[in-house]
Amino acid sequence: MIDVRKLAMLREVALRGGITGAARSLGVSASGVSQQITRLETQYGVTLLEAEGRGVRLTRAAERLVGQAERVLALLEEAEGELIASKGVVEGVVQLGAFHTFATGFLAATTRHLERIAPGLTVRFTQIDSDEALEQVLARRVDIVVADEYPGYPISPVPGLVRSELGQEPILAYPPGGAAADPRTVAWAMEPGGTDAHRCARAACRSAGFEPKVQFESPDPYVHRRLVEQGIAAALLPVTVADGLRPWDSSEAGLPERLFRTLLTFVRRGSERAPAVRACRTAIELAVGDQPGVRSNRPPTGEQTHTVQSP
Repeated sequence: MIDVRKLAMLREVALRGGITGAARSLGVSASGVSQQITRLETQYGVTLLEAEGRGVRLTRAAERLVGQAERVLALLEEAEGELIASKGVVEGVVQLGAFHTFATGFLAATTRHLERIAPGLTVRFTQIDSDEALEQVLARRVDIVVADEYPGYPISPVPGLVRSELGQEPILAYPPGGAAADPRTVAWAMEPGGTDAHRCARAACRSAGFEPKVQFESPDPYVHRRLVEQGIAAALLPVTVADGLRPWDSSEAGLPERLFRTLLTFVRRGSERAPAVRACRTAIELAVGDQPGVRSNRPPTGEQTHTVQSP
């Protein structure tokens, strides 16, 4: 019988485009990945990887096997969830990963809701940038991740992951020090170039007819907020980050009125019905719905007073 661990390694090679990327995702050595796949080849007498330049490519047999691996791993996730659910209680540990502003704006509320709806469950949180989040959940370092997606820059579908939308958070423009200012001439603070947040912010300014003078770059939106508060720079900020600041009048600044980011969760296919994952996602949904100004996708059903039960 095929070793599931070897299947998972081959799948990672396919997803990451090579042995080095697969090893990094799985947290093992490249030689370890190579050895396991070689053993799989030897066991069945089939070539799975062929040299291509400095890397490797999957053979047709390997591509078919990876397709089977997706189904096998999803079924194993589902079987594990059903086995745990048979105990009739939601308990254990769920690994949650999310970006910085989720941690500052939603994590405490998520934890409080989880303590109420699944008191036997412990959440362990790791801060993960959105561009690394999907890799972390695929590598099974976390069970559920929260990511953000910006207009015009959708996150590409990833085999083996289930995507669910939590809601939309408005992004507004804020002038330096809250004073009247010309957005065409002031300094701007943005996330680093090359990120979707930076591209979205720059595109918003261009749609208003000007090229922003980006003087400050930081991956931390709270740095941008401080620069706005101190009258140093303008910034486009999510409303949970900008709480208490006065935004630009959109008609005065000419900036888009309906700019937003979409908040999402991703879990491994087959694990979406696992009691711990379901409870954690319910707690996240409730935390998102708690935030003023954030448009939650969760209907108001009064679930805040209910306990999540195993199916």
